[in-house]
Amino acid sequence: MKRLWNRFFIGFVNGMIIILPITITIVIIRFLVIKLNALLLDPLLRTFSAGRMDIQHVNLAKSIILVAVVLGIALIGWAARILVVNRFFSWGERVVIRVPIMGRIYNAIKQISSAFLGHGKTIFKQVVMVEYPRKGLYSLGFTTGTTKSELRTVLGKGGINVFIPTTPNPTSGMFIIVPKEDIRFLKMSVEDGMKLIVSGGSFTPLYIEDRSDAKE
Repeated sequence: MKRLWNRFFIGFVNGMIIILPITITIVIIRFLVIKLNALLLDPLLRTFSAGRMDIQHVNLAKSIILVAVVLGIALIGWAARILVVNRFFSWGERVVIRVPIMGRIYNAIKQISSAFLGHGKTIFKQVVMVEYPRKGLYSLGFTTGTTKSELRTVLGKGGINVFIPTTPNPTSGMFIIVPKEDIRFLKMSVEDGMKLIVSGGSFTPLYIEDRSDAKE
């Protein structure tokens, strides 16, 4: 008996959760339609005689007002959602960026995601192939700049910074410094290179050619 009562109570609560928002929505729409009818339609009915404005015209006007109310509510909801979501994420992004270490990591991941989506600013400059993790095995990577300051001094010569993403999650990977002569530069776009990595090699760009003129 107790189990039957619990099932009945849970079913009743679930039914109320479903019915209550629908009922409130219907009540609000009905209230707005009645108010708009009183504000717009009733003055027209008083202005025109019954012979010049029959029941069909009245029903048409009421239908137009009903559609306008529904569209207006949908528009307000859509605008509010966009505004609230954008403000929330903008606020959250500002908070994360201000955290000393996390801010830099988040900014890098955001730029990597932008490179994958093919829009916005990206830290990646060019798609390359390097022998990694050992000779004879090639990995696809992206150049992010050239070695400077202390790194260049320690190496004794210039090198190119290369980020090698993992498959299928390109937001993680390895950062290596490679001499320019050990890099094979490709003509494919950064977006195509990212698609190739995420797809695990199943996506193939239209062309893959070595590039002799490196961009630094």
